[in-house]
Amino acid sequence: MLKVKPINFIYNPYSADFPKMEAEILSEIKEAEKKSDEIIERAQGEKESIVREATRNSSKSVAEKEEEAKQLQEKKLAEFREKAKLIREEKLAEGKAIAKQLRAKAEKNIPKAVDFVIKKFEEMM
Repeated sequence: MLKVKPINFIYNPYSADFPKMEAEILSEIKEAEKKSDEIIERAQGEKESIVREATRNSSKSVAEKEEEAKQLQEKKLAEFREKAKLIREEKLAEGKAIAKQLRAKAEKNIPKAVDFVIKKFEEMM
């Protein structure tokens, strides 16, 4: 915080001390300006440092989030592949069971089919 000394004098331009007081006032103003410039310069440096740090942190955060998203995507893809594999195996097992049933039914009907063909053949003769 900028501190300025209060000036206690009565303005009298005809006083012998006036030029001396005026010089002191100007000196104090210059010193206050110098201090304020230093404060502004320090604040500017701190601001730039904070911005650099924030940029660095945000870049790091973005990279971390991208990696998390990539890992989540890989996990979901692996889960999907596993689910697709299970569904494929299930459908394949169902197809094999249906084929087995059809084969059994067809084998069961072979004697009837043979008798039918022979009967038709005999009728034609």
